[in-house]
Amino acid sequence: MSYVKTIVVIGGTGMYGGSVAHSLKDNAEFQVLLTTRDPNSPKARQRREEGFLLVKADSWSAAELDSAFANAYGVFLNTDSDDANFKNEIGAPESAMGKIVIDAAIRQGVKYFVYSGLPQCERLTNGEVSILSFSNKNAIANYGRKAGFEAFVEVNAGWAMDIFFMETYGKAFGGFATIPDAEGFLSLKTFSMGNDPERIPWSSVKDDYGDAVHAVFLDPAKYADRIIWAISEAVGFQHVVDTYNRITGTQVARFVPQTEPLKAATPGKTKEVNGLRNYCHYMKGDYCNGQVTDDRLLEEMRTLKALASKARGKGHASTQTIEGFLRENSSVKARPSL
Repeated sequence: MSYVKTIVVIGGTGMYGGSVAHSLKDNAEFQVLLTTRDPNSPKARQRREEGFLLVKADSWSAAELDSAFANAYGVFLNTDSDDANFKNEIGAPESAMGKIVIDAAIRQGVKYFVYSGLPQCERLTNGEVSILSFSNKNAIANYGRKAGFEAFVEVNAGWAMDIFFMETYGKAFGGFATIPDAEGFLSLKTFSMGNDPERIPWSSVKDDYGDAVHAVFLDPAKYADRIIWAISEAVGFQHVVDTYNRITGTQVARFVPQTEPLKAATPGKTKEVNGLRNYCHYMKGDYCNGQVTDDRLLEEMRTLKALASKARGKGHASTQTIEGFLRENSSVKARPSL
């Protein structure tokens, strides 16, 4: 089997990079190369067992990146804003890493670059709300757009469904859907979004994000200089907990709206989630750079999903729903679908 286009996935052992890698791997048009700082880590070994090609490349090392990017058609990058050094502002910022990666891709003649960004918080709020991770990712995206690629595309997730089952975010938002509180509830303790009716732009990173990036790499020039939102479904927080209770036949999940500042496990995460609250309230719930969270916002993702599903040989596939995600991932046995 011959491969004509090599896509290098930075951080292919992580959540975002892993979703992209798994989607692209099903398409014989692409050869997928994953970078990793430690080829012997458990996650790296798992990817190798899944049939992926890995190369040692630290995203702080220009020389290692140059080697990884040689002859590459495209690069996907998600910088990890939850890295403890970035979150606690120790050493060089996240934006510095992004620029090193972009510069290496330009040196090696990479034509197409896809980046996982975040909303343009400071610009949209006229500087009233600043969130460290948002500012750094915006700086990387702005740098990439001017770097000289034939196409630089930002593919952004909304609120990731995946965080329901991540300890860091569980602690930040009350424990849903894995950490019972003192009263035995799986509480979703967060601020109301700010729109009426409340609709949060949810993304299933595991199920849908990689397909959005895959579809962009099928015809990258079509999406040049675009910001694409990989939104799977739009529903409110109450809908999330109601769905959990319905499919599990329990009443253990609850939504507890918060009006006071949130407190997460670390000072950096606490600052971030409260900045997120301020941003959402300023934007009146229109998280995706001011776009109204309605069915029109989801239309492009449905199109991208269809394109990627066809390229993967999977026929028609729908974007993930909150119900589907909870059914697949909940530790409590879900009731059969009616």
